[in-house]
Amino acid sequence: MVVTRCCALALAVVLAGCGGPETAAPAGGEAPPVTDTPADPPSPEPSPVPSPAPEAPSPTVLPSPSDPAPPTAAPTAEPTGRPADDLPEEAVTGYLEALAATDDPDRMREGLTLAADDSAAHHLLLHASSVAQARSDGDQAPPAVGLTPTADGARLCPETGNDPDCGEYTDFTGRNGLVTGLHIDGSDPGPSLIAGDGATADSQSVGATLLTAYRSVVDHTLVVTVEFAAVDAVSLDLDGAVYRAADGTEQRAGEAAGRRELTAGTATHAVFHFPDALPGGELSVGGCLAECSALVDLTLPVG
Repeated sequence: MVVTRCCALALAVVLAGCGGPETAAPAGGEAPPVTDTPADPPSPEPSPVPSPAPEAPSPTVLPSPSDPAPPTAAPTAEPTGRPADDLPEEAVTGYLEALAATDDPDRMREGLTLAADDSAAHHLLLHASSVAQARSDGDQAPPAVGLTPTADGARLCPETGNDPDCGEYTDFTGRNGLVTGLHIDGSDPGPSLIAGDGATADSQSVGATLLTAYRSVVDHTLVVTVEFAAVDAVSLDLDGAVYRAADGTEQRAGEAAGRRELTAGTATHAVFHFPDALPGGELSVGGCLAECSALVDLTLPVG
């Protein structure tokens, strides 16, 4: 019986060694179970889903000095036609009455107190009064201009000529109760006006001073007013006046008015009309001293 137990144990050991790689038996003589495939490794725990990063604030872009300014809403235009709220209606009425008083240059100049200094309204009335004075000096004073009130201003039309412009006078503007601007037949006369800029000329003791110039917004005639003063008696050839444009072209006056014969120590206003001419040229006027003992040649820049 002893031999048989020993053989059985030996047989068990042999059988255990026939199953692949050797495996150490644990204490107690029992062999661990043998598997053909290794056990799967444990699954890793899923990583937590990262929270979305907060969005960075958009950077503030400062405008470059060279960038164009952003567009702005256009200012609301003031109502046209009737006088602005800060311009008394009596100021406009008085101004128009002065502009129409072409038979009385002094009355026209009184109206200058109703227009702001260095404004288009002031320059227009100053020019019109200079034209009226020239006609008066030459004994050609016209009758007063017809003045017809309209819904938006007034219509002025001289019986003869075009001084002042024949048309609708509207869209008056003002400052501190004085007239500053207006439109004639819808056009602003301001850019076409030149007030005396101090231009003078002298020849043979005769002096000339540019008073005003205006290119009509109605018929595009360039109208120039000049004051002549004589130390000695002189005959002025007003009708032979010539305007030399900036491009060199010459044009004789289409119309001229003023005193042509000046005695010693006297003066006169004169006006010259040059159809379709542009400012920026020169006005030349000639004449003779007594018995044509000397020739007078006066040239004035116009604008």
